[in-house]
Amino acid sequence: MAAFKRSHPAVEIELHWSPPEDMSRRLRAQEIDLCVASQPIHGESLEATQLFEEEVGVAFPLDHPLAGRASVTVGELADQSFVTARNGHWLRRLLDRLFAAHGLTPKIVCESDEHSAIADLISAGLGVGLVPAFARRSATRAPLAWIPVDDPGCRRSVTLYWGADSHLSTAARLMRTTLAGWNWTTGEPHSR
Repeated sequence: MAAFKRSHPAVEIELHWSPPEDMSRRLRAQEIDLCVASQPIHGESLEATQLFEEEVGVAFPLDHPLAGRASVTVGELADQSFVTARNGHWLRRLLDRLFAAHGLTPKIVCESDEHSAIADLISAGLGVGLVPAFARRSATRAPLAWIPVDDPGCRRSVTLYWGADSHLSTAARLMRTTLAGWNWTTGEPHSR
């Protein structure tokens, strides 16, 4: 966003966080131009391009007994207290799906809509939680140990959606091109 605003300072951007059902409805109604989502958005007349896929690991307080491990299994997480997002959020859906695949139910001690609050509560020792690799690169991250989960399903795919029938403005098309052409690993535009 910062690079786009530097290149196009006159373009006004509005950001909205919504559940996937609302995103789909708003795209189809042409209330919004673009949507970046960490879970599939279903609906007729939507087009999409994957921006990136990444591993999701478990964040532990630095003094947690599992914090020094190279990886953990879902079974080893069965008795842990989890700090996570509310029902419907991609992070919560992933946690529930991982545990259900092993016949387990996660022990949730806190639900929050604020990602930074989740990290702070984990760092403070309230519990553990799933954290995407992308969040590890944040400059404001809490002191946490990030450990991979030994499960190939512990990943997220971030996708850009837009209405197939919508007539995107020049600014929206520029944003779509910028997002789709971004190198999400390095945090810079792809070299041409």
